[in-house]
Amino acid sequence: MFIMNPKKANVPAVTPEEDYGDRWMRLIWNIDLLMKIFILLPAKSIIRCKLVCKHWLALVSSEKFCHLHTLRSPKVQPSLLLNLNQRNPSSHIFNFDPIMNGEKLMIPYTFSVPNPTIICSCNGLMLLKSDRTYETLYVYNPTTKLSRKIWVTDSYKDNIVALALIFDPSKSLHYKVVCIKSTVEDRIYPLKVDTCRIEVYDSESCAWKLSLRFVFPERLKLSGGYGGVYCNGWIYWEMLDAVVYYDIAKNEFDCILKPSYSSYQFQTRMVHWDTTYCLHEANGRLYISRCLTKANECLSIELFELEMGEGGSLQWVLRHNETILQHEPTSPLTGYIDHLRVIKGPYGTETCSVLYHMGGKISVYSFIDKSHNVLVDLTGQLFHMDVWGPELKMYEFIACLAVV
Repeated sequence: MFIMNPKKANVPAVTPEEDYGDRWMRLIWNIDLLMKIFILLPAKSIIRCKLVCKHWLALVSSEKFCHLHTLRSPKVQPSLLLNLNQRNPSSHIFNFDPIMNGEKLMIPYTFSVPNPTIICSCNGLMLLKSDRTYETLYVYNPTTKLSRKIWVTDSYKDNIVALALIFDPSKSLHYKVVCIKSTVEDRIYPLKVDTCRIEVYDSESCAWKLSLRFVFPERLKLSGGYGGVYCNGWIYWEMLDAVVYYDIAKNEFDCILKPSYSSYQFQTRMVHWDTTYCLHEANGRLYISRCLTKANECLSIELFELEMGEGGSLQWVLRHNETILQHEPTSPLTGYIDHLRVIKGPYGTETCSVLYHMGGKISVYSFIDKSHNVLVDLTGQLFHMDVWGPELKMYEFIACLAVV
């Protein structure tokens, strides 16, 4: 005769809901498994994971995890922060994804730093200032919205000529801030020479260091803004007729002239065309674009790539030269190009497009299939109607969890 064990008889059956809950609890507390899963997720998804529970928040916020994710996270296409009004830098900021389609192409963005002005960006980080002077700087992660305040050294702090941010996670998880100062007290009058010094801030030591003193044969005045462009260990700044660069490894400062015009371009641009230059990096290559615009007619884009020639000399090589006809007329105030970015495809592909703002519209043009598409139409927006025309700046960044 079979006798039932009274202890077993009192154990209630486990329902499917309870079994699922038990497995879920084991999952959210399994740190090793979670680390393997989270490493594979994009940075934006990690930000949402912080809202699940305090345990996940502590895990993905740790400096160890952020470093690992920055090194091993999947490569994603860069996004852009658009500033639609340079006269009020802290207003009308949008997160813009040129690859995405649909209504969420432009998403309003709010900085965690008060009244910010973007100086430059490098991979996943940005260099900001929040006052009229450059005494206080911020290194800012636009994905996590975390920042670090950096004070500029007192020596010649009123004579800052150029700034740049260096962040290359493939080489180091630490970043550097480069500051060029003029040591000439009175820079109002034209100078035959300009004596300068380069100071570098290192996030690993949290200190500034004097790296180089040099003499420039003219007044060192930039035309592309204070912020420089980092590419493969060099920083580039745009002047009126030249591009100056700083070799970080060799600690050398030099310059190269901008691409020259053909005789026909030189004759026509003086009468009919407006010229705009833009210096930018894409897929480890440095490009300079020259845009010749004529209101109500067309846009001519020349794309040059900087290459190392024989003997180690630098030279500009013309990669693309295209003319884009404007299908709709534009007013004299908005019939010029305001800003331009190169969009390169993955390494080893021929995909190359250019993103530009002209006539109140953000458009993309492909050099490969010659297609032209309007992504966003800003005409009619209150923040776009300005007596002097549109003012737009594009700052590229890659979503990451880099620690500042």
